[in-house]
Amino acid sequence: MCRCGRVEEERECCERDFRCENACGKALDCGKHVCERGCHVGQCGGCPLQGKRTCPCGKRVYEGMSCDVAVPLCGATCDKMLSCRIHRCHDRCHRGPCIETCRMVIAKLCRCRSLKKEVPCYQDLVCERKCQRMRDCGRHACKRRCCNGDCPPCSEICGKRLLCKNHKCPSPCHRGACAPCPLMVTISCACGETQFEVPCGTEKDQKPPKCRKSCHVIPLCRHRSICKPHKCHYGACPPCRLLCEEEYPCGHSCKLSCHGPRPPPNPEFTLKTKKKKSNHQSEVTPGSPCPPCPELIWRSCVGEHIGAERMMVCSDRTQFSCDNLCGNPLPCGNHYCTKYCHALKSQSSLSVETRSAESCEVCSLPCQKERLPTCPHSCPLPCHPGECPPCKVLVKRSCHCGSMVHVFECIYFNTLSEKEQMAARSCGGPCHRKLPYCTHLCPEICHPGQCPLPEQCCKKVTVRCGCQTLKKEWQCLDVQAAYRNIGRDPKDISKNQFGLGLLRCNSDCKSKVQVVDSVLQSRKPKVEVTCFLSNKKQLIEAAHVY
Repeated sequence: MCRCGRVEEERECCERDFRCENACGKALDCGKHVCERGCHVGQCGGCPLQGKRTCPCGKRVYEGMSCDVAVPLCGATCDKMLSCRIHRCHDRCHRGPCIETCRMVIAKLCRCRSLKKEVPCYQDLVCERKCQRMRDCGRHACKRRCCNGDCPPCSEICGKRLLCKNHKCPSPCHRGACAPCPLMVTISCACGETQFEVPCGTEKDQKPPKCRKSCHVIPLCRHRSICKPHKCHYGACPPCRLLCEEEYPCGHSCKLSCHGPRPPPNPEFTLKTKKKKSNHQSEVTPGSPCPPCPELIWRSCVGEHIGAERMMVCSDRTQFSCDNLCGNPLPCGNHYCTKYCHALKSQSSLSVETRSAESCEVCSLPCQKERLPTCPHSCPLPCHPGECPPCKVLVKRSCHCGSMVHVFECIYFNTLSEKEQMAARSCGGPCHRKLPYCTHLCPEICHPGQCPLPEQCCKKVTVRCGCQTLKKEWQCLDVQAAYRNIGRDPKDISKNQFGLGLLRCNSDCKSKVQVVDSVLQSRKPKVEVTCFLSNKKQLIEAAHVY
């Protein structure tokens, strides 16, 4: 408890007696006022307004007045010393303090004693002259206006670079060396989980703490899911030690160590002192592209000839020609290119160094295909792919009997079967061919091949005797049989002699011959017949005339 007993606090045992900051506030003996003394022990004493009391200026004394009655003013001059300690108050006796500003005009010197002037007593005289004396720091001038020579301590901040080289002295300007840097620097691992503090300026000699946490930086290469984790560290992460194995467009894979992009180091955890704050952020280190595929493969020549392959590096797309002929089918589809191996226009090139494509030679031969159906006419087109057009050449075919000629398109006639061809060639009339064993014509409709049953001819034949006097009509087949009976082939008998001599002459024949002889002699009596008729037929015809 405090002395007045109004405040209770917990304090050390040696501080049992303490005073609070409140006024006592206890009622005085007069019962009209309270004690205005600070916290105290014991009795408060009597009321200070009891007993003798004076007027405010102190010149007149009053006795026996009650403490609650105000002391009357005496009406005399106050005459109290003013705050300037030079002049007195000229007002009449008054309650309260005297006027604070003495208005008496006096001659004053300024503080630096360079200016003298009459001014009111309460007013200080200050000139405009600035003090040029050096302050106690020895670095800055006083520059206070109208200084009396007692220059105040320097109020500037020292600002000298401390020995730590990181901060400036925060103390007021002073002489001599600055105190050591009071700040502490936290040295932490890259992730910030492990850290310790050292005095500023000694962090350059410290090593970063060893952190057992795993590095939080995620790898950027293609092995991020299978990379082994590593411990927390400063700077760049260690390079990935796995094989790249990125697949080339050709299908092979890269056999080099991983060379993909690497994440940037965190700049906040570097141990170097930062002379100047920079907004530059570390960037991702781009990975290098895979080198060209080094695998050895067999590659064909530009003409893709079998057996002309060469062993080449897969990434080397240089094309080469072999010594073989091209052999590529020409557009005609029937012949092959006879140029030496060359790149084709339709061939898609995979090499960077591509030769100019060369077209195969143009086939200038006439069409040499065998037409289907087979015909003796050649195709009028130049050498071409596919089948030849139908043959439109007009062919002449005589009928079987030879009496007329048919004209057909070759394609039409050749597409007919043999039976249909025979039917198409028939003229539809009688055969008109001579039978082989007689002088008659075939009576059948125009037909192919040999006439049917030529030995069975039933035509009527006039048969005569040797002098042609006698005659009869036989069937042709009987005439043929008669000739065979006498040892003659019917085929050897001419048409004029066919059937002549098959009958024997009689008496009528002799008389007729005699008549003929007499007629001849009468016509030529003076001319000697020197030539005889060599042909019996002529004699017979002369006899018939006469």
